[in-house]
Amino acid sequence: MNNRKGIQVAGSDEFGLVLPKCTKIHRSFHHFPNESHHCVGYFHSKRSCLINPKTILMIRLTPFLLLLLASCYSCTKTSESVFFHGNAGHTGVYDSAPLVSLHGILWKYQTGARVISSPVISGNTVFFGSDDSVFYALDAEKGTLRWKFRTGGRVSSSAAVDRGKVYVVSFDGCLYCLEEKTGRELWKFTSAGERVFSAPGIHGVPEKDKPLDDPWEMYLSSPVVAEGLVFFGTGSGMFYAVDTESGEMKWEFSTGDVIHASPAYADSTVFFGSWDSYLYALRASDGKVSWKYKTGIDTVIYNQVGFQSSPAVTGGTVYVGCRDAHVYAIDSKTGTLKWKYYNNGSWVIATPAVRNDTVFFTTSDTHKLIALLAKDGRELYTGSCKTYGFSSPALSGGMLYTGNDGGSLMAFSTKNGQPVWEFRTQAAVENRDSLLTASGEFNLPKLFTENSYRGMLQTVDRINSLGAVFSSPALHNGKVYFGSTDGNMYALY
Repeated sequence: MNNRKGIQVAGSDEFGLVLPKCTKIHRSFHHFPNESHHCVGYFHSKRSCLINPKTILMIRLTPFLLLLLASCYSCTKTSESVFFHGNAGHTGVYDSAPLVSLHGILWKYQTGARVISSPVISGNTVFFGSDDSVFYALDAEKGTLRWKFRTGGRVSSSAAVDRGKVYVVSFDGCLYCLEEKTGRELWKFTSAGERVFSAPGIHGVPEKDKPLDDPWEMYLSSPVVAEGLVFFGTGSGMFYAVDTESGEMKWEFSTGDVIHASPAYADSTVFFGSWDSYLYALRASDGKVSWKYKTGIDTVIYNQVGFQSSPAVTGGTVYVGCRDAHVYAIDSKTGTLKWKYYNNGSWVIATPAVRNDTVFFTTSDTHKLIALLAKDGRELYTGSCKTYGFSSPALSGGMLYTGNDGGSLMAFSTKNGQPVWEFRTQAAVENRDSLLTASGEFNLPKLFTENSYRGMLQTVDRINSLGAVFSSPALHNGKVYFGSTDGNMYALY
C-alpha cells in the first residue's frame, strides 16, 4: 500500500522506517542473491527499503549519511506512461477508486478560453491544454499551477506522458516535447500543418459555393508513445512517427483527409481513423499498412462521414465510432469486420470504453449512453445523456463517467446505465438563455434559430455558453477531472 513517505509499507513497525525506493541504494545491494541482508544499518527486502531504528540509534549521523538519506528521499520512481482515455489502447479503464457519491468541487482552475482538451494525470500532476494556446500542469490535489507552456495555437488534444517527458500537439502545427517536471521545451517537431475538416454545404447549410470549416470539429489528435516513437495525426492528412529522443521524423504516412482521431497502440501496431473514411492499421516500426477498413461516405452534405472517435483496442479487437452513425468491431490483426451497430443516423464522436465483455459509448443527436456485448454487438441497455455526448466515457469500479454538451458531468452505473449523480457547471445551472429545458435536455427552438452557416456557428456558440463538457473525464485517487467550455478545469470529489 502506498503512503506519502514511502513507496511501500512493511507489514509491521518492527521492521523500521520506510524510505522511498532509491535507485542508487538498490543498485548497490542487488548483488546479493538472498531476499534480505544487512549492511551498515540498512537492509533490503522484497517489499521495501528500510532503516532499522535500533541501528540508527547506535550510529553517529555523519555528513555522509545525512547526504545519503537526503538523496534517498529525493529519488522518485520513473514517470508513469499516461495517454488519452487512460492507456495506449484507449480503453477508458482507470484503476482509481470510483467516485460513487458526489460531494462537490475540490477545485477549479480558470484558463483564458474553452477547455476541449481531456486531462491526463501522472504522479500528482494534471496535464491539459486550453484554446488559449497554453498547456498547463496543475497540482492534482490543490489545483495550483506547477508550470505552463505557451504554444502558437489552441491545444485541444490530450498530452502523452512517458519517461519524464510530456508530448503536446497544438493547432500551430507543432508537436512539442516538454520536460515533465518543469515544462522546459526539449524539442519541437513541425508538421505539414493543421486545419479543420471543411466541405461545401456542410451538414446541409445552403452555402455551397466554397468549403466551410466544420464548427463541430473541435478536437486535435492526441499523441501516443511506444517503441521509442511518438505517433500523432494532423489536419494536413499526414500521420507521423517521431523519435522521442531527437524529435526527428522516423516515418510519415499520407491519408486522403484530416486526421484528428487519436492513435491507439497495441501489438506493434498503431490504429487511427481519417476523414477520408478509412480506419488504418500501420506497423509501428516503419509505417507499412497492415490493413485499412472502409466506412461510410457522404458527398452530398458531408455529414455521415469521417472519424472523430478514436479507436479502443483490446483483446484482439478494434472498437471505434464513426460519423457514419456506426460503432465498428474489427479484428486487429486482419482488419475484417466482426460486427457493427447502427445508431439511427446519430454520430458517435466518443471513443468507446471497453472492459471485460462490454463496450460503452455515447451518441450525439440521440444523446444516449449505450452498452453492447463486446463479442457480437448485442445491445445490453441504453441510458440517457440528456444532451449530445461528445465526451468519451471513463470507467472505474462499477461506475461510468461522461460529459455532455449541456454542461453536465454525469455518473452512471455500469450494471444498468442508470444515472447515479450529475454535476452541472454554473452556466448550465443559470441557463440564462433558456437553452435547456427543465429536465436538462436541449431546448431545440432556442438552440437552432437559422438554417445557414452563420446560424450553425451561433448554435455552437450557444452550446459553448453552457459550459459544455466536450472534454473526456479522467480519474485519479477517487476524484474526477475534466474540462469545460467555460474555460475551467474541474476536480470533483
